[in-house]
Amino acid sequence: MVKREILNSDGSLMAVKVELAEGFTGDIDQHPEEQISYIEKGKVEFEVRGVKRILSKGDIQYIPSNVEHKVKVIEECIIMDIFTPIRKDLIPG
Repeated sequence: MVKREILNSDGSLMAVKVELAEGFTGDIDQHPEEQISYIEKGKVEFEVRGVKRILSKGDIQYIPSNVEHKVKVIEECIIMDIFTPIRKDLIPG
C-alpha cells in the first residue's frame, strides 16, 4: 500500500516520492525533521496537530518539527515529500 522512492538526499534536503493506495491509513508519525508534502496526484486527508485538511493535486501541507501527524488516502495518490534535515531513517542501509 506504500511505495517510497528517494529522489535526492544531498546537503540538508531530502526529496521522497511516495505512492499510496486508496484506503491506506497511516499510523501517527512524529519526527524532528520539517516536512512539506506536495500532492502530485489523488486526494488525501492530512491531520496535523488534530486539524484535518483534505488535499488534492497541487496542494501543499507543511508539517513542523516534532509535530504529530497522520494521513488517510481518499483516492490513490502520489505525494512528493521534502524533508530538512535528511530523514536518515528512510535511507535503506
